[in-house]
Amino acid sequence: MKLKTLKNFVFTLILVLSVSPLAFASTTGTQTNKVVDGVKASLTFKNEKLKPGKNEFTFSLLDKNEKPLTNANLKITVAMDNSTDMKGMSGMTAENTPMIIALKKGSKKGEYTGMIDFKSTGKWIVTSTFGLQENAKNVDFNANVQKSGPNFLIIGVFSGVVVLILVIAAINKKKSIKS
Repeated sequence: MKLKTLKNFVFTLILVLSVSPLAFASTTGTQTNKVVDGVKASLTFKNEKLKPGKNEFTFSLLDKNEKPLTNANLKITVAMDNSTDMKGMSGMTAENTPMIIALKKGSKKGEYTGMIDFKSTGKWIVTSTFGLQENAKNVDFNANVQKSGPNFLIIGVFSGVVVLILVIAAINKKKSIKS
């Protein structure tokens, strides 16, 4: 009776531990909102953590009444922030040269999508310029690009499950040898 209860407990524990990292995974992405003269600008990256390389984003503009701005004449530029770094003083490099981002219309009105190719880790400034030429407005968004690496939570959980399975197998083998 005790052995059956122990086996059921261990089996349930294995199922819970193997599924739990999926519950902690974020699917929402990173969104930043700013308001300038009543216009709400939203920058949403598809991934929660920005990494060097290509990162997909969505940009949307809403007026004071929360209605989408469709004729915004939007332009997005991206550059590495050199305000706290002395590397920018020595001249322009491929990493800190501002990039103009190509935009496509999104699935909703007032929404635009694009891809930013971050060259390195660090703080980047995403600048949006919208409105008519004589009345253009700028909104700066900070993007912190981090080195991508392994997810130690998932690796740890799966390692724990493997060790638990090995321990149970060793205990069962000892019991079958004694019998």
